[in-house]
Amino acid sequence: VTVTDLLPRALRYAAAVGADTVVRADDPDDAGWPCEVDVAVEASGVAAGLDTCLRLVRRGGVVVLLGMLPPGQSPFAGNLVVSREIELRGAFRFDTEFDDSLRLLAAEGAFDALVGAVVPVGDAEAAFALAADRDRSCKVLLDFGD
Repeated sequence: VTVTDLLPRALRYAAAVGADTVVRADDPDDAGWPCEVDVAVEASGVAAGLDTCLRLVRRGGVVVLLGMLPPGQSPFAGNLVVSREIELRGAFRFDTEFDDSLRLLAAEGAFDALVGAVVPVGDAEAAFALAADRDRSCKVLLDFGD
């Protein structure tokens, strides 16, 4: 698993939970970039991220669009999709995956490193402000307990 991001802190989080390689997304000369991948997940919602995925996925590979691209037309290298027989998949909402995801998260203690804070639900506004600040947190949980 190779994870890319623009922020060093995000890359540290990825490494903490088991990424094999982390790469600065804005550094094309980074030695960590793989030659090819079987599956690429575009989660940034930026056209440049989609372009990188299309260029790195192997012939016949799969690119999953998870990030929400802006409304309207987004340019992409459609010629690569055709000539390399790349499969594009969209993923918009989740339903039955939540139970499986919660079981996996509970079973793997490494994911605890992603939780920057647990905030009482009464302080939800402050929790959302903290969650929006990627320099201070990765994931912020709301506590609905007593």
